Amino acid sequence: NNYVTRQQKREEIFNAHECETNSKYEREMNAQTHHLSRRVNRRLLSLESSSLASSSSSSKKKQPPQSGRFGGKKVEVVLPPSRALGSGRTTISKNTNGGRQYPFPADYDVMVQQARQALQKAREDGVDLGEIQFPPGGLDLAPGDLEGNVECTLTATVLRKILRGMKEEEKITVLFPDPTELKLAKRGQTGMCAPDGVAPPEVFQTDPLFEDWRGELNYLDDPNAFSVSGLDKIFGKSATVNDRVDINEGNMFVCAYPSGNIAELTQTRLLYENIREENESDAPASKIKTKRKSLVVVNGELDRTRSNYYPWFWNKNEMEPLREFSQSFEGIYFIHNFKGTNPAVLFRCYPDDWRVFRRRPNDAVECVWSSSTRPKSLKEIALDVLPKFP
Repeated sequence: NNYVTRQQKREEIFNAHECETNSKYEREMNAQTHHLSRRVNRRLLSLESSSLASSSSSSKKKQPPQSGRFGGKKVEVVLPPSRALGSGRTTISKNTNGGRQYPFPADYDVMVQQARQALQKAREDGVDLGEIQFPPGGLDLAPGDLEGNVECTLTATVLRKILRGMKEEEKITVLFPDPTELKLAKRGQTGMCAPDGVAPPEVFQTDPLFEDWRGELNYLDDPNAFSVSGLDKIFGKSATVNDRVDINEGNMFVCAYPSGNIAELTQTRLLYENIREENESDAPASKIKTKRKSLVVVNGELDRTRSNYYPWFWNKNEMEPLREFSQSFEGIYFIHNFKGTNPAVLFRCYPDDWRVFRRRPNDAVECVWSSSTRPKSLKEIALDVLPKFP
């Protein structure tokens, strides 16, 4: 009886400890969720109050013509002298494309609409290799601020909204990094259990975002022990994305966040080479811009490859072609934040200029630099542009 009693006490202590651990984990996750919701609510209240203040002031006094809406607030648009990269001449920041300048988005709804319009415009202009880059966790965040899997899920969520209003959805093929990400996009993670048989917490469950997708869905790379070890290349049995994807079935190929490893970007390059050869061989159709096939990379973090983030000896035979490949992208929609005591953001919405905004108090942003040509890298903006325009 004493032995049974001791065993029961041990089980009670263990169960109490387990319940306390689970309760602590649940409280932490709820606190994080509550914190994020408070940030969103404060931002919405701030935008709403500023909008009301702007509307009331505008009703009393006519606003000057050089005012505009940036970041959801009515601020004075200051267009200081802007020095284009590589030029010794100072000019006024303006749109060289003859169209209107897109304001920096106030929220993700505006961002999604702008990105969709930019993507459609690039498609009409015959751009066959484009890049979309945005912070998935918040318009003031930078890549890496959130956990990797969370960023991938949020990227897929925003990407689905961008593509939902595109023309000829059935002609768009979306490619995810690997079969696992493809399965999550089609089926979600709701109710799926881990290998130990335990279902994930509710905060980690994902919806089947592309369950109703009318186009083709596929993946870029299928990592396994044979491919990771390099034996597939030695024996000449390496499978490529071109073995799985028929480019004749679509007009646009969207590669979602191929940033996990070099192999994903390598497969993206192989797919584009196949698309480019198809465009060049089909000469009559290639003359019609909208008939050209195109490839778009979403949140591929290509600047890491452009700026020699990887050392020169890192897979040298693969990195040299990838660096050249990454430098040939057209920036269709681009947002990158520079943090610090005086934060800034690099923004481009095709076909507008590349612009740098300084973040001012009360969530306002001010355009301090613009250029019709793309900067060579984010490092160049940080070292050459931001110090000149505080």
